[in-house]
Amino acid sequence: MKPSPASPPPSGLEQVQREAFARQFMRMARIRIYMTPPSLLLLFYFLVQEPAVWRKWLLGGMLGLWLVIDGIEIHHYLRRTPRQKLKFTSFIGVGLPFHWGMLLVTGGLEGPLTPALLLVSFFTTLFTTTRGAWVLALLYVATLWGLAAVSITGVVPDLLPQLYGGGARAGHNNALLLSHVTVLSVLVAYSAGGGSILRGIFQGMVKDALAARDETLRIHTEAIDTLTRLSGEIAHELKNPLASVKGLATMVARDVEGKPAERLAVLRREVDRMQEILEGFLNFSRPLLPLNEQRTSLEALCRQVVELHEGMAGERGVGLRLFAERPVAVWCDPRKVTQVLINLVQNALEAAPRGSTVELVVLSVPEGGGRVEVRDQGPGIAPEVRGRVFEPGVTTKLQGNGLGLALARALARQHGGELELHPREGGGCVAELVLPAKLPPQQSRTEAMA
Repeated sequence: MKPSPASPPPSGLEQVQREAFARQFMRMARIRIYMTPPSLLLLFYFLVQEPAVWRKWLLGGMLGLWLVIDGIEIHHYLRRTPRQKLKFTSFIGVGLPFHWGMLLVTGGLEGPLTPALLLVSFFTTLFTTTRGAWVLALLYVATLWGLAAVSITGVVPDLLPQLYGGGARAGHNNALLLSHVTVLSVLVAYSAGGGSILRGIFQGMVKDALAARDETLRIHTEAIDTLTRLSGEIAHELKNPLASVKGLATMVARDVEGKPAERLAVLRREVDRMQEILEGFLNFSRPLLPLNEQRTSLEALCRQVVELHEGMAGERGVGLRLFAERPVAVWCDPRKVTQVLINLVQNALEAAPRGSTVELVVLSVPEGGGRVEVRDQGPGIAPEVRGRVFEPGVTTKLQGNGLGLALARALARQHGGELELHPREGGGCVAELVLPAKLPPQQSRTEAMA
């Protein structure tokens, strides 16, 4: 049997890992910043007190390197911009020689910092790949055996600092020294393996969690698609009977007068409202049709919408004004943008109190494109729906279906633009429609609509 192909990693896996490791880098940088003053004091003490010239030169170089590295870490920490991952080559070229220098300065294998290789090996393997972890483990083991060779051969006669008694090394039992190196090598390998295993466990947990999230989203999306198709089919099936009822009511109304005629008029208005609701469902449930884009004057579209609603504004005693600083042209589907503007203006007129004015303001966008602000002086966005105003079915109108704003935002995003509602200073609401100068590619446009 052929082995089944490996499933691709869940979406967002790399981003979650980068963010988690960035947080750990931030914590480690904080610890290093706190440990810097005592460490620098210790190195400075060695630099002043030690008689060995080679140790003074090595200490001076390490002090300079330490200050540069910690300066970079402090800069990242203060700006809250930690490195996203451990660069393996940078660590091999800078971090490892620094560790070697610290071990030599403090006495080699018999110095106090040799056991610290276990912690360093463990934590560095957490932030690199499995292959890189074992490469580092081998380098650390080679470091231990190199220090053992230096101690046994006595090639550096003053390896131990004066603080620890001086000399090549403290003891002369080579068997004990080799046993010590062997045990440390095994522990370094175990610490590297432990760090690699913990990293694998973490990656597995994140992968399982993201896979479960993707599966839940898939099931949810399928259920939403099924309900959307079902609602569209039901709405479509109800359109024809409603049209028949409206036609029969119109015919009967010709032959009656008085109270029956008034009741039939109410019936026709209710049928019209039901047809409007069904049309909204159909527009929302069916996929958005392709755009018929062209270069369009945004001011001209707004002027058409204003002229279309002058009668409605007059009936409500509300003023309707258009302001345009300069000609603004966008690349759009005029019919769909007009549909969005009609929805926003009707909402504003319904919310505006008698005697107030609804304003349409056309502005240019610095990065290209245009913006239309529909401003009213109504009660503003109700607190109970403020965070869900663009969700289908969410409305505060007694006869609203909650689909107009959802469809308007979908049309705006199909153009690569955006639709937002903001509170107006002094009371009221501002509906802001932003359209780009050029339409995005088809793939980006689809992603914006999702």
